[in-house]
Amino acid sequence: MHRFFGEQDAYSLFNSIYSFLTVIGSIFYFKIKRESISIYSKIVIQLVSQKKLKIGKLFLNIEKVVEFILVSAESMLIAEVCVRAYRMNKPFGSLVGTGANYFGLLFTVWLFVILVSLILFSNPIKQLDIATLFLPFAQIFVRLACYFNGCCWGIPWKYGPYNYHYAHPGNQVPVQAIEVSFVFIIYLFLLWYKKRAKIGTMFPLYMILYGGARFFNEFFTAADPDIIGPFNIYHVLCTISVVIGLVLFIVMRKYGEKISNFFEIPQRKFEEKVFQSKEMRTKKIAEENAKAETDMLERLEKAKKAREKASIKYKK
Repeated sequence: MHRFFGEQDAYSLFNSIYSFLTVIGSIFYFKIKRESISIYSKIVIQLVSQKKLKIGKLFLNIEKVVEFILVSAESMLIAEVCVRAYRMNKPFGSLVGTGANYFGLLFTVWLFVILVSLILFSNPIKQLDIATLFLPFAQIFVRLACYFNGCCWGIPWKYGPYNYHYAHPGNQVPVQAIEVSFVFIIYLFLLWYKKRAKIGTMFPLYMILYGGARFFNEFFTAADPDIIGPFNIYHVLCTISVVIGLVLFIVMRKYGEKISNFFEIPQRKFEEKVFQSKEMRTKKIAEENAKAETDMLERLEKAKKAREKASIKYKK
């Protein structure tokens, strides 16, 4: 593929598309995200609970509308967190002695997500599981930008689609397009796995799958020099990603529920207060109804006695 855009044009275009699609796509994660909504959103939802809005002949449940807006907004916030984490790839690349390094996304996004989760008093383990579904978007659009920009060239290639680097003439393996393909497959697998995944295992699994697939793809790249035999710096980063992912996956499968429950303490305390508030309100309403019924019976009894007295007086 010949270079279609200038360097900044390609990255600006695909970054804009990525940001737009993640914000729009976050709405479709409504059912997943509502399981880990923040305390602040729960408070707002509780304030408008049981209230209805009349629009003509249509009655709208305000609670459901507000819940949809708040959950979608939190999903968009997670998407934006992933965008910010992705932009850390250059500092991370400088740290390990390479150019723009997209492992920066894997090695930094959890810091952003946990920080935002703690600020919102939501469960960072559940939030990270959701954020993992946004990570493939970043990888796909970044690699598409690389493909159309012509960077990250591969080894010489004579078959099928190819990449053509502006500074390295000759047909080359389209390593970027290959990466886009396997990341898309990983994304579909994560969607399938989400329904049966143990809590906290989504992010480690992505580290394992992406690191493993990228490891083999790196044998076809020529952009980075080998540092240990046939292995370059990205082979090292892939190995680190897989090892860390495996350790985290094992830990989260065994202790993920306990760790998650620890972060659920503020949520449970809030829900207990809401329950107690509802219970007290229900008790108060029941007491008021009982008192009103007692008062009515007393009035009826007084009226009955008054009628009896009047009847006796009339007979006399």
